Amino acid sequence: MTAAPEEMACQICLSPLNTLGTPPTYLHPIQLATDGHGHEPVPVPVSQLDTVQRTCDFCGDPYPTWTLVGGDVAAIAIGTAGGLVQNFGQAWAACATCQMHIDDGRNDKVVDRAAQALGRGNHPEARERIQQLHLAFLNARVPGRTLIMTTAWPATAITARDLPKVRDRLTHFYRAGDDLPFASASTDQRRQIADGLDRAGLYWIDADFTDLAEYAAQRFLDVTISRDLMPSTDGLLVWSQPVTRRQIAAASWTANSDSWQLINYRTIGGGLDGKPLQRLREQVGWLAPMSSYQVHEQHMLPGNHPAAPLVATWLLIAQQAAEITTANLDKTVRKTYARTNRPAPEVRIVRIRANRGTTPPSTRSAPRDSGRSQTSRFWVSGHWRNQPYGPGRTLRRPVYISPFLRGPEEAPIKLSTTVRMLSSHKPKPEDHD
Repeated sequence: MTAAPEEMACQICLSPLNTLGTPPTYLHPIQLATDGHGHEPVPVPVSQLDTVQRTCDFCGDPYPTWTLVGGDVAAIAIGTAGGLVQNFGQAWAACATCQMHIDDGRNDKVVDRAAQALGRGNHPEARERIQQLHLAFLNARVPGRTLIMTTAWPATAITARDLPKVRDRLTHFYRAGDDLPFASASTDQRRQIADGLDRAGLYWIDADFTDLAEYAAQRFLDVTISRDLMPSTDGLLVWSQPVTRRQIAAASWTANSDSWQLINYRTIGGGLDGKPLQRLREQVGWLAPMSSYQVHEQHMLPGNHPAAPLVATWLLIAQQAAEITTANLDKTVRKTYARTNRPAPEVRIVRIRANRGTTPPSTRSAPRDSGRSQTSRFWVSGHWRNQPYGPGRTLRRPVYISPFLRGPEEAPIKLSTTVRMLSSHKPKPEDHD
């Protein structure tokens, strides 16, 4: 049996591409080909992209959630200039609302959404044609569905107090029957990830530390993965806002016998409300996996790896740049855990450590250069430096150097220099929410 060709998208506009002929020619969808995109398709496999700008194939909603497999549908339009065949295929994307109606056996509501989206809600003939297309697909639907991991949902804020229920929903999803497009998402591996999340240390990164981690990740060096980098054997870490251009909201790490599974997540459900949001929270939760990576002890992780924000955060915590406190959890969370004979979860809030009595980086000056007289001080931006460690100091580990002033202490500061500074303010009560 020949495997189906991998789906392709345009690297420029991130739109899924149609295929024509063998070998395939890749084309933008008809609705995009005439809207002034102004570029030829640049095809790349969808599996290489964090984000794909697809829409719900039933109603056009910009935040599709599930991939369904059904009848292989094609439509033929006949006009004076000849016929045009539009192949809709047998894999359709469904948004959360359409999926809810399909699950409830209300295909008529799916048709209504599509007709209204096309401006044909009051045209019985147009509605009938839409219904024919939808039923041709749905009447031959194959059981099961796959979560779409490439939808760029609006960011949803997750607080420290939210983490226990966020973790529990995520473990429930990994143990449930809905599919993931991970190449390695077998039932055994999903169970291992869920078990690791049950054991996981929970970390919520506050806004200032998130800024620091993002800035540091964008300038990251290659690093050797080792057990002592991680703040706990298994963990789930959530940043207060998405980081880097990939818009990663959270990450988890799960220990196996000789390796770790690192997974990046984005938030899901932003912009939804009512029953569709409630259904999505019950079935998936707040986090959707974006990408998964297996790393081994002494694995060399390149500085531009998608897991760089997570590893940079580990390193910043390990070099004691962090001040860690414990969140005050709701009584309902404690009671829920008590009813299932589980210990109350501990959520660690990570902040930038306040000054510990040493010279602050913002006022530190380098020794005078004896060979050259300096007449001003200037800012050196935060950066990573490889520091020797281990047996005979033969190994190297990146250490983050905070911004500092270079030059004679009595010299004026050169005002044309820009530097990124972050605070280490005392926590406010609402930071524990």
